[in-house]
Amino acid sequence: MDEKMSFEEALEKLENTVRKLRSQECSLQECLELYEQSVKYYEFCDSFLKEAKQKIEVYRPQTDTVEDFDDTQLR
Repeated sequence: MDEKMSFEEALEKLENTVRKLRSQECSLQECLELYEQSVKYYEFCDSFLKEAKQKIEVYRPQTDTVEDFDDTQLR
């Protein structure tokens, strides 16, 4: 996989790969190869999002502070 690939490119390739798998128009060997590709694209996107999350900070005007983003507050 191209390490210089953008998140958007990897996501598009992941979506296209999943679409091909769902179409069921490939041989078993092709499906296995597509699945392996999709895992790589997924891992790339997941890693990108985790890294981006670490960079996000939240400004709290009530206390005039900046904190790291905590997605547990969203659940």
